[in-house]
Amino acid sequence: MKKINTVSIALKPNVYSTFRNLNNTVSNTLGEYVDNAVQSYLNNRELLLSIDPKYRLEVTITVDWERKSIIIEDNAAGIDADNYERAFEPAHVPIDDTGLNEFGMGMKTASVWLANKWRVYTKALGEPVQRYTDFDLHKVTTEGREELIVTETPMPIEHHFTRIELTELSNHAPTSNQMDKIRRHLSSIYRKFLRNGEVVITVNGAKLEAPSFDILNAPYYKNPKGNSILWKKDINFEAGEYKARGFIAILDKIQNGANGLVLMRRGRVIVGGGDERYFPQVIFGSPGNFRYKRLFGELELEGFEVTFNKNGFRDEEDLYAFMEALRDELRNDGFNFLGQADNYRQRDREQYSDIAKNVTKALNKESKPKQLTRLVQETETKINNQEHIQQSEQLIQQAERLGGNSESFMLGKELYTLNIELVSENDSDSIYSVTMGDTGSKDKTLFDAIESKMVTCKINIAHPFFIHYDQFKKGNNYMPIISVFKALTLAELMAPNYGVQSASKYRLLFNQNLMK
Repeated sequence: MKKINTVSIALKPNVYSTFRNLNNTVSNTLGEYVDNAVQSYLNNRELLLSIDPKYRLEVTITVDWERKSIIIEDNAAGIDADNYERAFEPAHVPIDDTGLNEFGMGMKTASVWLANKWRVYTKALGEPVQRYTDFDLHKVTTEGREELIVTETPMPIEHHFTRIELTELSNHAPTSNQMDKIRRHLSSIYRKFLRNGEVVITVNGAKLEAPSFDILNAPYYKNPKGNSILWKKDINFEAGEYKARGFIAILDKIQNGANGLVLMRRGRVIVGGGDERYFPQVIFGSPGNFRYKRLFGELELEGFEVTFNKNGFRDEEDLYAFMEALRDELRNDGFNFLGQADNYRQRDREQYSDIAKNVTKALNKESKPKQLTRLVQETETKINNQEHIQQSEQLIQQAERLGGNSESFMLGKELYTLNIELVSENDSDSIYSVTMGDTGSKDKTLFDAIESKMVTCKINIAHPFFIHYDQFKKGNNYMPIISVFKALTLAELMAPNYGVQSASKYRLLFNQNLMK
């Protein structure tokens, strides 16, 4: 039997194909190139600024669907001779692993994930040559290539850049519909660098801007007439080996996508960079409450290790325990931060006050002397004319169904099916009608196979009420008023159980009193 003294641990060329199967996102992948550029800038910042005091790092990402290519360019310090081989060798960790490119895999995995072919042009600051190499996934894997050819051409030493061209894009490549999301994501990830003006990132011609939200400046909720307080708490907190620096604040106005925590490491967002923020329950409580909707913040963490693709922290349990300790800081009696987030309502009252003012203005404009008296008198005349009421109801009940839906529900121990049907009847002055019994609805539920009681609400969308208001003229915003008619139907059905007799009379009166 052969004696085995050594075993190879070298990566085989076909391993590159597995990079295509990594669980990743387009935004995170493009972020790998930005990470490399930012780290190159940070490593050489003093030298770059000494040459040009007005220097700013510029990273440009261009997706060209016509040419099926992605180009990433930067004016950082380039890849120098000491780091060039390491930059292309898989899993070769940089000498300094305290930066953004700590795993030594970013450019390789990102490029293979996005494209079958990619080439790199780079010119290192202070070196006299530009280096060029290209990678063809098919040739590397089928021919078993373990080396790439590097071409060096002379170039002035003061030049410095890196240009990466991706072609023959994979099915992971971004679509045009994804670009807004990518911009938002990258703006969030690199907010610190964008905010301080050190970095300019441009994606398909659009310069990215760091997200910014207004902070609540208002009195403490228990003392509404007291002095205003800026509800922002600076965080400088330690628990064992873990540290957090940054802030947690209360939003001035509730905004979707603004609430929640953003967790950073080494100036780069790790968690919360996309459309999802971090909401530890020990701080935010349950989704939907005021605290959950109002709290936001940015925390720079130390001591926590990140995942391979830098979109999460490895030690989640320690992170949650750390948030528990941080919560106690926010409960400090001298600055009842969480209490303010839970209970402050002034901003809401101001908004309701504005709404009330606008509604009042509209009501005053619509009001006319003696109009209401005349309307009531007309209604009394019509409601006493049983023939008129019966005819109006029959017209809407017999009208052809244009659309609608059905829902089954339990009332007590009885199974019901509620049919909502949309009709158009110009000759009826009823806006809606309610009947018991099967009307031949096309949208019956599975429960209809069982014996269920049928309740049908027919809504007359040709009624002048719908024509009068602009939102209905444009074919929008029907759902709120349909919800009202749905509720009125259920109320009419349930009313007899609570001692109300002739509940349908209320509907008839409603129909006659409604604006004609």
